[in-house]
Amino acid sequence: MSASPIRHRARARLRGQDGRVRVVERIGKTRRAAVESLTEALEELARSAGDGGLTRQDTFDAAARDWLGEIARLVESGQRSAGTLETYMRALDGHVLPALGGLRLGQVTTPAVNRVIVDLHTSVGAATARTCRSIVSGVMGRAVRHGAVPVNPARDVERLRSRPKRQPRALTVAERTQWFVGVAADRKAMERDILDLSAFLLATGLRIGEALAVIWSEIDFDTSTVTVSSTLIRVTGRGLIRKGTKSDAGQRSLLLPGWCIAMLRRRAQTLYDPSRPVFGTIDGEFRDPRNVSRFLKEAREAVGLEWVTAHAWRKTTATVLDEMGATGRMIADQLGHTRVSMAQDVYLGRGLVDPRVLAALEAVDPLRGLATAEKGGQSGG
Repeated sequence: MSASPIRHRARARLRGQDGRVRVVERIGKTRRAAVESLTEALEELARSAGDGGLTRQDTFDAAARDWLGEIARLVESGQRSAGTLETYMRALDGHVLPALGGLRLGQVTTPAVNRVIVDLHTSVGAATARTCRSIVSGVMGRAVRHGAVPVNPARDVERLRSRPKRQPRALTVAERTQWFVGVAADRKAMERDILDLSAFLLATGLRIGEALAVIWSEIDFDTSTVTVSSTLIRVTGRGLIRKGTKSDAGQRSLLLPGWCIAMLRRRAQTLYDPSRPVFGTIDGEFRDPRNVSRFLKEAREAVGLEWVTAHAWRKTTATVLDEMGATGRMIADQLGHTRVSMAQDVYLGRGLVDPRVLAALEAVDPLRGLATAEKGGQSGG
């Protein structure tokens, strides 16, 4: 008579939503089989008792899609930026899912995540690696809240260190003259409205997306101010959209120097429409910041200032204000930065219209230098 096969029993205590503790038991031919059977039973009980949430057996891909859906709903309610969603979508599909998508949540460990993030840091760059780490942390944080995993594996990923960025460079007085004289002589740059746009960037310190989002109703000729409320971004599936600035500090009103107001009055004679952009297309529509950045690149090559970007004008505006004695808080408010330092945030006023800012910008009239150069050229002929 043969002996009965050895059976293995796995047992666990489970506290239900009613607070009562119950014993859950499963039997298998081997110890491992018994434990796996018990694990599946516990996950099934948790799923049926809850709201259909995640378990450790769900794939990272499925969990990531659910997480991205939550981000999309936050965008729709105005709690998150559409640009953030766009960035997450590109990084998720391009980097995170190819590396981790096929793993089950229980297999997404700190070593696995660390290896992926460090590889991205080396092969792609620090910024992309940090974005991907934020995505993994968001997905796995949601998995923790669902009880699928006990800890977030992204929390202990190796700290990423990036190389020091190249020091931002501002245009000198001579370089500003070179730029505006060169652009005025460049037919293609003039057709693309680079001259007036460059002057506006210098007068305001706006980001390129903010400058292109300004509409005529936001220019007040009586008070010589511009209200900065929005920026332009391109979102996959939606095209170019005008949305609110990234932070509350980005919502600001700026004084405009007289030379900038004169330029805007000249433009308004033929282009004014309250709902249309100040620097729009020939049809009066908003211009894509990426296209304009490309036009600026072509103009700088023609002018001979290959290093100048749209952001260089922000640095130039800040430098001009600093040289004229403006405080760090005044410069931050001009540029739409949230804070300079805790001390300045606490002890200095925020968002005040300071005449010293206007005085500094009045002194850097780029069109005055252009007029001088033109007179010199005429007399020389």
